Amino acid sequence: MLRTPAARTLADYGVIVRRSWWLVAGTVAAALAAGVAYTELSQEVYESTASVLVLPTAGDTEVQGARTAGQVNLDTEAQLVKSTEVAEAAAAALGADPAADLVSQVSVTVPPNTAVLEISFQAGTPQAAREGTVAFSEAYLAHRLSGATASIEREIGAANVELETVRAEIDAAEERLDGMGDGDGGRAGLESDLDDLERQAGEIEAAVAGLRAQTDAVSPGRIINQASLPQAPISPNAMFNLAAALGAGLPLGLMLAWARHRLARRVSYPADLVERCELDVLASVPPAVKFQRREVFGAYSPGGRVFSQLRNIVASQLTRDQRVIVVAGVAPGPAASVVAANLATAMARAGDRVTAVAANPSTTVGLPELFGTDPVPGLADAWSGRIDLATAVQAAPRQPSLSVIGPGAAARAAGPTSEAAAETFAKLAEAGRFVVVDAPPLSCSADAQLLAGHADAVILAVQSQRDAIAETAAAAVAMRQIDTPLLGAVLLPGVLGPMNTVPLPTARRELMSRRVPTADETPTDSLEPVDDAAATEVIPAVGTASAAPAAEPR
Repeated sequence: MLRTPAARTLADYGVIVRRSWWLVAGTVAAALAAGVAYTELSQEVYESTASVLVLPTAGDTEVQGARTAGQVNLDTEAQLVKSTEVAEAAAAALGADPAADLVSQVSVTVPPNTAVLEISFQAGTPQAAREGTVAFSEAYLAHRLSGATASIEREIGAANVELETVRAEIDAAEERLDGMGDGDGGRAGLESDLDDLERQAGEIEAAVAGLRAQTDAVSPGRIINQASLPQAPISPNAMFNLAAALGAGLPLGLMLAWARHRLARRVSYPADLVERCELDVLASVPPAVKFQRREVFGAYSPGGRVFSQLRNIVASQLTRDQRVIVVAGVAPGPAASVVAANLATAMARAGDRVTAVAANPSTTVGLPELFGTDPVPGLADAWSGRIDLATAVQAAPRQPSLSVIGPGAAARAAGPTSEAAAETFAKLAEAGRFVVVDAPPLSCSADAQLLAGHADAVILAVQSQRDAIAETAAAAVAMRQIDTPLLGAVLLPGVLGPMNTVPLPTARRELMSRRVPTADETPTDSLEPVDDAAATEVIPAVGTASAAPAAEPR
């Protein structure tokens, strides 16, 4: 018996996924198809990469706190590659305009612990990708060279200004010496100052010459790995797109499966009864057990074993004095009749004396059709006082310890009363028999609740894919509002199969066609004699291949 779980486990989620495997698989398949379509429709992108070794120049100084050590801050240089000046120079080399579009196509990375810039360019063709990489690499080196050269030129300019100033002072000193005699005072000091100025001018000229030599020898860096012609596009990446589609489709499919489970309106699985209707599951006939017809299962068939186990569970729940079991359906249909017939048969096979009572006149497939007995006279005739209850009891074919009470011909005229139900159940139970009552569905009648009030146990018969979860939960609540214990539910497959109809014997057809006696008539006055031989012909039990042996006359 399944009990309401305290908390959901991983196995519970596995059940939910198995229920909606087709939804999960379909969502994943749709996501993969979208990934394939995106791959096919996306424009191909090629990428070419060049490696540029960055060398320090005279304008570079030691940086502090930067990610890369040395005189050159490579993070800054990486940004310079994508600067407007470099992009414009690259655009001019490629003959492209505007330069801003090219910046979005270039990327720069700095390998760890190196003085190298990896410059990559993406384009729609392999040739364009390589040309773009070459253009940006050369434009960057040219920009760095021009920056280093400009710094040296500024130093040379400043040195030349200083040199002109020194030379002007030399000229002034020489002029003063020319106006002085050999013995004039101060001549020696002026000559010493002139020597110092000439030495200073010489030093400046040497520094300017060194700077000019440095200009010719400056090297901002060089390309150490030339841009190659890409052989395959980097985008679209089929494997990446499919992996991304799978990563998106699988969670979405699982979410849809969960939503389907939570938003389901009909009972489909035993867990639905446990989790959403708060019902114990006494038995569940698996979908693999196919109902070729609405039938009473054989003892050793898969369905028969399920109901034999149900009999054991029910018997363990009842005390010795508890005999009456009401089986009620949720919605109109044969579910309650099928459960009641099979439970009664399983009890009879176990040696119990059982009476199956058809108290549900609304179903087209009731206990008389399943057992092959007469629907009349029956329960409603006894409740209306037209016949005695013992007259309505009929022996079931092939089950000596099983009796059946049909719904009766006056079923639509006389419904159950509390007094009649209590009296009927008491009389049947006094004979030491189990009483299995096929009650009307709870969704359209309160009779099942009335009958259950005088019973010892109640079982709900639920049909998968047909009975609504809300109606099933409401039926459970209605049964819990009375004192009779609600043992749980029996879940049947959604398709019970067509009825295997068996023609009634002639005498029985005549009996069913006769009019029902009025209140002023007695049953013996209105019923014509019936041929005993014809009346005792046996109707094969539904689900059997051959006729049953003749039943003993009642």
